[in-house]
Amino acid sequence: MDSTGTAYRKHEGVVGEFDAIVIGSGMGGLSVASLLAQEGQRILLLEQHNVVGGMTQAYTRNGYRWTVGMHYIGEVGSTKGAGWKLFNRATGGQIEWSALPSVFNRMVIGEQTYEIPAGMEAYGDVLKEHFPSESAAIDTYLMLVGKVAKSSGPYFAQKAMPLVLADKVYDAYCTDFHQYSEQLTIDVLRQLTTNEELIAVLCANWGDYSLEPSKSSFAMHCMLAKHYVNGAHYPVGGGSAFAEAMVPIIENAGGRVLHSAEVEEIMTRDDAVTGVRLTSGEVISCPNVISNAGVQNTFGRLLSQHSATEQTMVSQLSHVRDSYAVVGINIGFKGSNDQVGLSPANIWAHPSADLEQNLVAHRQEFDAPFPWCFITFPSTKDPHWERDFPGKSTVEMYAYTDYRHFAKWADTTWMKRGDDYLIIKEQIKQRLLAELYRHIPNAEQYLDYVEVSTPLSYETFAKRQRGGFMGIEASPQRFAQKWLRAQTPIRGLYLTGQDIATDGVIGALVGGVIAASAYLKRDLMTEIRTAA
Repeated sequence: MDSTGTAYRKHEGVVGEFDAIVIGSGMGGLSVASLLAQEGQRILLLEQHNVVGGMTQAYTRNGYRWTVGMHYIGEVGSTKGAGWKLFNRATGGQIEWSALPSVFNRMVIGEQTYEIPAGMEAYGDVLKEHFPSESAAIDTYLMLVGKVAKSSGPYFAQKAMPLVLADKVYDAYCTDFHQYSEQLTIDVLRQLTTNEELIAVLCANWGDYSLEPSKSSFAMHCMLAKHYVNGAHYPVGGGSAFAEAMVPIIENAGGRVLHSAEVEEIMTRDDAVTGVRLTSGEVISCPNVISNAGVQNTFGRLLSQHSATEQTMVSQLSHVRDSYAVVGINIGFKGSNDQVGLSPANIWAHPSADLEQNLVAHRQEFDAPFPWCFITFPSTKDPHWERDFPGKSTVEMYAYTDYRHFAKWADTTWMKRGDDYLIIKEQIKQRLLAELYRHIPNAEQYLDYVEVSTPLSYETFAKRQRGGFMGIEASPQRFAQKWLRAQTPIRGLYLTGQDIATDGVIGALVGGVIAASAYLKRDLMTEIRTAA
């Protein structure tokens, strides 16, 4: 695997003095480190894996390249848009975006395919073509998407404020947002329509925001829908382009980016950060630590939990849950995109319109159909692909699963999990390939390489508890947690990434901006969004 940054070597140790240590090099960690470096801060970014980038990392094997958890990004099509401005600032303007075609998602419900186009009006028109009797419900739904997404601004703004100030403005900033965040997605949609097929289409990509309609916050559903309503883009060069852009910014400001450097403990004294201890035993002193490890890892594993304050922080974890787990395959084909029959539009495939029953069946029995399969085609999205990998193409597939189906191997070691584990991996491979060939039958003759992942892969390589694919669940309860913010009760300890914002790459980036704002005591979000 290729990686930016430098490998940590125990015998060399970490040399230098730093203003802050960032734990984890996913989008939340890279972005906050880059933003602070641009303000003259010397940042030490520590990544436990041997590749920098977290879930945006890309890796190459057997002559193919795949990206782990970044598949399409919304709101970067216009230089005037907030999404484009945030990425542009964090990456120093080094990311080039490639637009996906107008139809960027295909929602497959049973045997019926719905092609989702970019543009609010075009999306509404397609929905009305399929569901002509639901025109009023569709109009109301699209109105709510815009209205609810707009209400989120003040809610996220208060997350960057000092704790005392945030307490004073919390109700004024959050009441409108909570009006929708406290409602379940399915409840709101069933107030609009009784057509379960329409609801299934509207929610077909709920995997993008971590939680099924019967449990997810309607506000999260609307924010995600708004994020993609004007289409999607892909970074030229794939997911590794983010680390390639931001690591030099950090290093040029006097910071360092070290991979293969796992943090064992965030060290504190009298409820103030003093530094970190690595698994190598090395202690690095620093008055500020910004954790992108997720709240479960940060509070539950990295803090000593000796003080009453730390124990209170740990107790708050009972109010949030990790997101869903997946199985997946990365596939390489000896054939170009055209030969294999691949196109850029993602596929979200569901066994039926009864999304809840699909989940119940699979949770009870692993052999039941996967509740959804996500199929994406990175080789079709990167304009440099044919130059870099001529005559080849790739597919990335993910399917929802229940971690309990893999719990029996939880305490086993990577590459030594036993024959029964290898058998289930082979079953996953064959099931997902069969699903792919259902949509793209021509692909089978070009198959060259397949690599299988399970929830245990994410536990091992991303330190995700119970194999969670994203951050914490986007439930109504999650958005009611006042403590999910950048500043913590431990002086000098900050949170960044998905858990203080929303799930997904853009959520992690927003979390990075919120964390940088809290650290600098400046409203970077407004600065960036209002910049020319």
